[in-house]
Amino acid sequence: MKAMVENLFALQQLLLKSSRVTPEQEAKIRQLRKNVPLPVLGHFDRIIKQGRRGVALVRHGVCCECHVRVSAGTSASLVRPKDLYLCESCGRYLLLDPEEATEAAEAPATKPIRKTPAVVA
Repeated sequence: MKAMVENLFALQQLLLKSSRVTPEQEAKIRQLRKNVPLPVLGHFDRIIKQGRRGVALVRHGVCCECHVRVSAGTSASLVRPKDLYLCESCGRYLLLDPEEATEAAEAPATKPIRKTPAVVA
């Protein structure tokens, strides 16, 4: 799923980059669109036609497009996504900021602290 949202983000970058699309960019756009299912692409296209971005980056738990805090569960799920996530406020597809994604991947796994039962004498 992460690859699909990354494809949408790359597509968004190409569409918003310039008003004139070169033949190379057109080929790249066709390739990216081919890798995304039609229902997802339809939602993305509706948002783009409204002049908005279809994919929003999440930085520090906040949607960078509508500036509303994303739920903690969704933020945690974006580290290793198994599904597509939409912002509950603006309806854009969510993608964890690449810098935060690398930080989360590099963070050492912590062991849970095991408490020993108190000994009563």
